[in-house]
Formats: sequence, structure tokens, C-alpha cells
Amino acid sequence: MEEAERRKTVRDVARAQDPDRYLATLFAPAAARDALFALYAFNAELARIADEVSEPTLGEIRLQWWRDAMRVAVSGERTGNPVADALGAALKTHDIPVSRLDPMIHARRFDVLERIMPDSASLFRYLDDTAGQAFLLAAEFMGCDAERATPAAMAAGRAYGLTGLMRAVTAHAARNRLYLPVQNLQTSATQRLLAGEADPAFLGLMSEMRRQARAEFETAQPLIRSLPREAQAAFKPLALVEPYLDALEAIEDPMVSLADINPLRRLWRLTTWRP
Repeated sequence: MEEAERRKTVRDVARAQDPDRYLATLFAPAAARDALFALYAFNAELARIADEVSEPTLGEIRLQWWRDAMRVAVSGERTGNPVADALGAALKTHDIPVSRLDPMIHARRFDVLERIMPDSASLFRYLDDTAGQAFLLAAEFMGCDAERATPAAMAAGRAYGLTGLMRAVTAHAARNRLYLPVQNLQTSATQRLLAGEADPAFLGLMSEMRRQARAEFETAQPLIRSLPREAQAAFKPLALVEPYLDALEAIEDPMVSLADINPLRRLWRLTTWRP
């Protein structure tokens, strides 16, 4: 496969599997886009594993493949997977240890093994290791020091990731997975939720999670502003958090209606948003 074809393949994966982050990346400096596309395509490939395997053991095998493949890719060898090869090259260029991907990979064991989020502490660890790590690596691809970017990345990841989980609650329930903490739900409410039925306790949980996402969004903004201007572009996906939260708040039953925003509003928000 020629280099141009590999780059197009990675972009196509990012666009198909994570259109919001793909659009946000179009606003990033041109020199950083390929690395960001590779990062988001990698994250999307991990996220889809649980939906593509028929049993947990196969999911763990797939996750281990990515661990091994990324160590090969960062050494400069070809893995045969354009996403792995592109991300490995980006890590090598920016002198980022491949072990930095381990939390993102390990977190996806929840998707294939556990499926029911027990409590808020577990949820926020999951968000930190998935969306938070994605923001952090994106900032590093923009030249920002990891230690400096971490507080902003974790707050941004919690806001963005939690919003995404709330939007996907129906799809997850259909696959017998719940990512919102069930610690405050009775067993009967959890069972109804997995059957696609919301009850007052669940609606109350959604309200609390929206409040938490907004609080993390507010926490993230001044932290992002404190970073170098070039690195702030890594947080462009955060522009969509408030519109999605507004959409979630407007629907009566999140198990029936999808919280979405108009494509033109999405583009306008990405164009005009500043932290």
C-alpha cells in the first residue's frame, strides 16, 4: 500500500467511526492532522471491538493484538494495519512512549468483560483512560508538555466522554452494556433500562450526569486557555459538548429519542468556539 493510500485509509476510518473528532481535526494545524486522524482512528478501532466479537476471550485477544502491534509500529516496522502504522509513526516523531497507549487499551477490557459500570469512581477512571488520554495525546501532538496538559485533558475527557456515553445509552443498553453508574439504581430499574425502558430513577441519574458533564466542561475551559495557543486546538472536539447536553436535556425519554444536533450547527460551533 502506498503512503498516500495509507493516509487516506486512516482518514476514512476516523471519518466513518468518529465523525465529530474528524470534523474537529480539520480545524487543527495541517502538520498535526495526520497524527490526530491516526489517534482517533485507533480509539475508534478499540471502541468497536466489543461490538464485533462473540465472546469476551476474543475481545481480549483483539486488545492484545493492538498492544503488540503498536510496539511493532513504533519501532518503524510495518504491521499491515494502516492505523497502527500511522499512530506508531506519530508517537515516534513526537518521542512519546508507546506505553502511553496502554491505559486506552486496558480500559476497553471493561467493554468486553464487565459491561455494567458499578459506580462513579469506576466511570471516571474509564473516562480518564479513554477520552482523557485521547485529549492528552492530541495536546502532545500539538507540542504541549504532558504534565502541563494533563489537568485540562482529564477535565475535557470527562465532559466529552460522559456526554458521549449519555447519547449512546440506548445503543449500549441494546447490547446489554451500561456505562452510567448503577450504584443508585435498584436492580429492577437496571433491568428495565437494559430492556430499553427508562424510569424516574434513571432520568434522575441522567440529570445528575448532565450536571457533572457541564461542571467538567466549565473546569476544562480556563485550563485549556492556560496552554500554548497551538495546543488549544487539540481540544476543539469539546466545542460540541454544550450543544449535545442541551439536546439531551430537551428530549423527554433518552431511551426513545437520539440527542443530536443539526449538521450546520455542528459545523458552526466548531468554527466559532473558543475555550
